[in-house]
Amino acid sequence: MSVPPSPRGSASDVDEQAPNGDRLANLLLGIARYVDPAAAPANLAPGSDPSLDALRHILLDRELQVLARVRQTLDDPERLAKAVGEVLPLAVLRSAGRDGRLGEALAPTVERATQSSIRKDPRTFINILSPLMGPTIRKSIAEALDGTLQSLNQALKHSLSWRGLVWRIEARRAGTTFADVVLRHTLVYRVEHLFLIHKESGLLIRHVAADDAASGDPQLVSGMLAAIQDFVRDSFGRSGDTGLDTLRLGDQVLWCEQGDVAFLAAVIRGTPPETLHGTLRDTLLSIQDEWRDALVSYDGDDAAFAGVDDRLRTCLQAQAKPREQRLSPFLWFLPLLLLVLAGHWLYERRNDQRRFDRYVERLQAEPGIVVTGVAKRAGVWRVTGMRDPLSVEPTTLLAAAGLTPAEVDGHWQPYLALDPALALRRFQTSLVPPPTVSLALDDGEIRAFGSAPHHWIERARGLVRTLPPGSPALDLSRLEDPEMAEYERVRRAVQSHVVRFDHNVPKPAGDQETEMDTLAEDLRELERVAHQMRVTARVTVTGHADSTGKDTPNLALSLGRAEVVRSMLKARGVDPDLLAVRGAGPLEPLKPEATDEDRSINRRVSFTVGIGD
Repeated sequence: MSVPPSPRGSASDVDEQAPNGDRLANLLLGIARYVDPAAAPANLAPGSDPSLDALRHILLDRELQVLARVRQTLDDPERLAKAVGEVLPLAVLRSAGRDGRLGEALAPTVERATQSSIRKDPRTFINILSPLMGPTIRKSIAEALDGTLQSLNQALKHSLSWRGLVWRIEARRAGTTFADVVLRHTLVYRVEHLFLIHKESGLLIRHVAADDAASGDPQLVSGMLAAIQDFVRDSFGRSGDTGLDTLRLGDQVLWCEQGDVAFLAAVIRGTPPETLHGTLRDTLLSIQDEWRDALVSYDGDDAAFAGVDDRLRTCLQAQAKPREQRLSPFLWFLPLLLLVLAGHWLYERRNDQRRFDRYVERLQAEPGIVVTGVAKRAGVWRVTGMRDPLSVEPTTLLAAAGLTPAEVDGHWQPYLALDPALALRRFQTSLVPPPTVSLALDDGEIRAFGSAPHHWIERARGLVRTLPPGSPALDLSRLEDPEMAEYERVRRAVQSHVVRFDHNVPKPAGDQETEMDTLAEDLRELERVAHQMRVTARVTVTGHADSTGKDTPNLALSLGRAEVVRSMLKARGVDPDLLAVRGAGPLEPLKPEATDEDRSINRRVSFTVGIGD
């Protein structure tokens, strides 16, 4: 029987004798077979040989104790975790130094843990980044100052010229730098920076920049670009080759072209053409084809990309604005002259418009004039509207507005205005009041004062009756009519006469001659007054009879008495057309007939005066 050598060395000695994990496992398996009866062969089982058992305890007592402690450690999770924690940092350190498989295995787990931690408590991530913000800001300010100094040469080229002076004024008004104004006016676009970034790791492979472009820390910029790309994909749930394509930064724009193993970021000032996308895409594809193996296995060493800079510099394109050709100062004379003529024409046109507007305002302010339309045709203003014949003549207002009759053509439709001032003028024109009558406007109403002939008053009343609704009224109540007063006096005198008759006699009584003479004189006076008043007076001669006898003979007798009186008045010079006869018989007694005196009073001829057509 062969007995394995007793492992007298320490655990470190065992490690030195075991170059790899397989030898250590085989050694432990062999020891277990001798220690564990269940795992030992049948010919070595305990009790088969007492001397061998004694020898086993002598030789393997220490190993048995070690294995017992190992078993206790493996069976107790807390002790096992403690033991693994003591050797895990050293194992990770050695594995990371040997190859990158440990990092590749741990990367997904670490990323998920980081994302979960940020979602639960963003302040932890903020506290981690806050110490870096100060140095980052200071570095950004320093880079901005470097960019300002680099653009100073370009600004100085234009600072001592007339164009530079104009641009400096523009910069002051816009609140920006003079260099920015110079670049804005002299460049269409310029590619200032190109970053070739490894897609999987986000590491910067190569960076090229224009000669006078403001340069920062390329590693910092590339890291931020990679972080932004990952943030966009994570935020919007995109994956694969998708990512940020365009980003506007003031007067600069960032274009990103995505590849399968790398992406190309270009910082461009100005407005680049769309064809630049194709140039960037072709450059990225050519780099990926030529340096694919180096890109796939890229671990931060850019020694294999020596020729990439020349390939990238082909994309540092720029396009300047073409320099304007200066024109001769004499060529500015014609536009200037045209500008002066145009300004003069606009000035005169504006003045004409103002003069015409003043004229229209004057027209609209005049009573009796309504402007309904204005237009200008062939250089002549055309005004249309309605005009009361008694209103002011529109052509008389042209001079006050600075216009001539040749410049304005008016077309007016006649109408009657209801304005009180025009109504007063209309009454004065149509009625022609005598000197003793005055017409005045009082509180929107026209009143007549003084005295006037009766015919004028009647004509005024007739005119008032023909006025349209809404016209100002003409008040004649305060106007005196002296002819009417004379007429009333004569009328009362004529109607006071009574011619008496004897019983059953058609001729007046003998004592009525004087009454007839006086009556004839009063009728002639009535005729004169009526002629003066320009009216036609009518006198009705009514014959009466007493109630003696029958009614029919009495009616004929009364009519005969009226005819006799009419004939007698005609003989005394009274116009027979002034008189009209009528027989009333006993139907209109003057007083009840109780005595012969009462009956003699009812035998009479009476007179009624009126004004007819």
